Amino acid sequence: MSEKREYPEWMGKMRGLYPDELREFLAGPVVARIATVDSKGDPYITPVWQEWDGEAMWVIPRAKTIFAQHLIRFPRCSVSCAMDSSPYTRVLFRGGAEVVEGPALMHGEWLEIARRMAVRYLGERGPEYLEPSRVRPRYLVKISPEKTISWEGVEWAAKYLDDPEGTAPAPH
Repeated sequence: MSEKREYPEWMGKMRGLYPDELREFLAGPVVARIATVDSKGDPYITPVWQEWDGEAMWVIPRAKTIFAQHLIRFPRCSVSCAMDSSPYTRVLFRGGAEVVEGPALMHGEWLEIARRMAVRYLGERGPEYLEPSRVRPRYLVKISPEKTISWEGVEWAAKYLDDPEGTAPAPH
């Protein structure tokens, strides 16, 4: 039997993420790109701040945001989160989306999620953005993944290779 191929460290893990790695990745300032379907059936993609709680992704769209209307009409979406440089960590979710509240002014845990997001994406200046904007109505949306795909690495996953056992030499 042949040995499994080994990859140089710079190529990344070359596998899907474990739950703790997924949580750590999404705890960073990773922009989520939410794909919805508009009223004509066309795809619509929006970059948004996100918070992952280990089971669901939370987003807080503005009241007049188009993609929130798409989710009200058809509460399903796909989400892509990626580090767009080596080692190219990426996470894809597909599932249902629930408008939990809104449009309304943020309060309680909703406001706490927004505060954490503001600091995650804007650093110490986050409160300078968020606090004056609290008078603007928003939605609280919960995205519950039914399918999750993740990967870290620059090489192709085995399922895409002619050598799915991974016994051929790795590129260097």
